[in-house]
Order: sequence, then structure tokens, then C-alpha cells
Amino acid sequence: MASSNILISGLRGLGVEIAKNVVLGGVKSVTIHDTGNVEWSDLSSQFFVSEHDVGKNRAEVSESHLSELNPYVPVKSHTAPLTESFLEQFQVVVLTESSVEEQVRLGEYCHTMGIKFIMAETKGLFGRVFCDFGDDFVVTDANGETPLSAMVSAVTKDSDGVVTCIDDQRHGFETGDYVTFTEVKGMTELNNCQPRQIRVLGKYVATRCS
Repeated sequence: MASSNILISGLRGLGVEIAKNVVLGGVKSVTIHDTGNVEWSDLSSQFFVSEHDVGKNRAEVSESHLSELNPYVPVKSHTAPLTESFLEQFQVVVLTESSVEEQVRLGEYCHTMGIKFIMAETKGLFGRVFCDFGDDFVVTDANGETPLSAMVSAVTKDSDGVVTCIDDQRHGFETGDYVTFTEVKGMTELNNCQPRQIRVLGKYVATRCS
């Protein structure tokens, strides 16, 4: 993070929240971008603007407030339309108020140039996010939930060992999940091993470790 130059485009409620968290987290620099001016509707979600800012550019109004959050992170604003040449200086690009056409155009450019790309937007109570971190970024978490844990009662010594959990304890794993082990007694070589893919044999008692 400390070596990343971040571009955040769109300074309504979602964009300013992202910008605030990134600045507080500490990065090399943050550039905020918006071509639009503050509207009355922005006062309900954009916490850095007031009624006196209506008609002023959102990025320019937010710049000084964001700069005050972390003196070690330079913050500057940009108000012109985004171009591919402008994006070259960034390691991460975040879009929050872009049209689908602009998302596709800039997303394809970022992918080609190896720039991390994030698109996020909210629609009332709903929201969505798209991330492109390059071909080498692999997501193995299917649902984003907290990792599961289960207590093991036995492990067979077969080449594909059968791992049995404590009686009547639903382990909650699914075929294709990856697991590792800790505090195993007897077969201690399993402790802190590299994640191993499993195939579920039953809901309560066993998984097969490849």
C-alpha cells in the first residue's frame, strides 16, 4: 500500500467513503476525480460538503478535508474527463460514478497495463463491485464468509486420507474447499501444512484429503 498511487473517481457518498478509508489506511498518494458539481441531493450522503458548496466541483471541495485526515498521504483533485494516458501513473483505479461504457473502456485499458481496477456502485439499498487484479490474482473463496473450523477425531493413513470430525458435529465444508490443520496429535506432519483440497463424504463425519 505504501508504494501505491490510487485514483478514486466519483465523489458522491460511496466515493468519498472509499477515499476516506484509503487515506486513513496510508498509501503513497490519492487522486480524487469528479467532473460534476455538488448538488442538493449530495448533502444526504457526502459528508464533506455543505449547502455552501452547492455548485462547486465535488473533488475540489473534498480535497482539503481528505488531506486533513492523514498528513503523510498527498491528496490532489482532478476534474477533467479520464483518459488512458492519465491512468498510466496509477497502480489502482477505483470507479464509482461511471457509465457502463466508461467502465468497460477503462477496465480493459487497466487490464492491459497491469493496473488494479475496481468498479463499485450503490443503488439505494443494493450495491455491486467488480475487481480485476490481473491474471495472476486467483480467488479461492467462493462466498466470502468467515473460514470454518472443525475438531478432528481421526485421520486415516491412506494416500487419500479420510478425516473424521467429532461425532454429530456438522463440519460445513464443501467439495473443493481447501483446509489446513493445527494441533493434530500423532500425525503431526499435518500441522500447519499447505492448504489441501478436500472432497466431502458426509455432512457430519468425514472428508477426503487429497
